[in-house]
Amino acid sequence: MVLNVNQLRSFYAAAKSGSITKAAAELMVTPAAITLQVKQLEENIGLKLLYRAGNSMRLTESGSEIFDRIRSLFDEIDDLEVFIADISKGKSGELRIGCSETAAIYVMPGLITSFQLAYPGIKIIIDRGTTAEMLSSLVNRKNELVVAQYRPDDRRIKMRFMGRKQIALITAKSSELLPRVPISITSLQEKPLIAPAKGSAIRHIMSTFLKQYGVFPKIVMETSSIALTKTLVQQDKGVSFVCREGVDEELHLNHIREIQVMEGLPSIEYGVGYMTRNDLSESALAFIKIIEKSKHEQSPQEEHP
Repeated sequence: MVLNVNQLRSFYAAAKSGSITKAAAELMVTPAAITLQVKQLEENIGLKLLYRAGNSMRLTESGSEIFDRIRSLFDEIDDLEVFIADISKGKSGELRIGCSETAAIYVMPGLITSFQLAYPGIKIIIDRGTTAEMLSSLVNRKNELVVAQYRPDDRRIKMRFMGRKQIALITAKSSELLPRVPISITSLQEKPLIAPAKGSAIRHIMSTFLKQYGVFPKIVMETSSIALTKTLVQQDKGVSFVCREGVDEELHLNHIREIQVMEGLPSIEYGVGYMTRNDLSESALAFIKIIEKSKHEQSPQEEHP
């Protein structure tokens, strides 16, 4: 006996939906074609598989046993189709992604590792800069995707939320600038501040936050280098706002100190931006798929409310 895959698929679709009409719509053929395929299958194997019950179809006992067997078969076929599609997408290609400095250090490494494991044939080109610069690179079509500060109100682009990182205020271990803790945010008035570069997410967020309290620290240096910022803070050249994740090791080793602020500090929300979904390449869509998988694996405290 030689089984016909089209006959099996027609039977499977009809049994699954309980309707010849629905099965025809799913397989994009006529109801008459479904009926003929099922009838030919029954004649081929010598068993009655389906019978009509009012406006729907019902499985016979033999039909139910066969349905259970071929359901796993078609599940594997569906998985195989997805697998083949993924392989074909991963054979070649190039993806340009713009990243803010914070995202490049704390968000992208894990995503790139996961992406390269799933799509080893796609070359990723990373462009780094401030959030403002990277959003401009997206609008100018220099980059296809941008991972940066989440700005859902920017009408130039589409942006999907990814997660958040906590901002911390740090000083030298025995700083003379802020010897007492905790502090009020107003204590930073005229204090020397080592600030992130203009256009960066932390700079934008903290400038807005400080202005709410009428606080204007004295900016003694601007830099996009987190390593330089930590060195200068350890030397007590100024205080700084940084992504807390980036100073965990220094805090653990007691090289610097985190200052508790009574008013609390905001966090950085970050996301992936693009112009329109219809314009995205297969490589870009694959990267977004990796991001969605990563979001599901985040701890509850990192998820968007």
